[in-house]
Amino acid sequence: MLAGPGAIVAVIVFVQRIHRAGDFLAVAAAILLLHVVIWLTMRYSVVIIRLIKDSGVTLVTRIAGLLLAAIAVQMVANASIAFSQLA
Repeated sequence: MLAGPGAIVAVIVFVQRIHRAGDFLAVAAAILLLHVVIWLTMRYSVVIIRLIKDSGVTLVTRIAGLLLAAIAVQMVANASIAFSQLA
């Protein structure tokens, strides 16, 4: 439930680009490191929330929303550029 469509597609793309053992190790290490970060975040989430309080949660939520909006704008811009190059 934690991996969204973007993360799944990213893993599929990177796995398709594996041609050497070093590439495989890099992808595997990235996936493993991400799992460790997610586990640590969930394991200590109560401590993190206690530390940053309600205003910190609001701040993190707004920053995440801003990042999501920026990514969406960039994707629309990239699609517009790609479409204009086709015509």
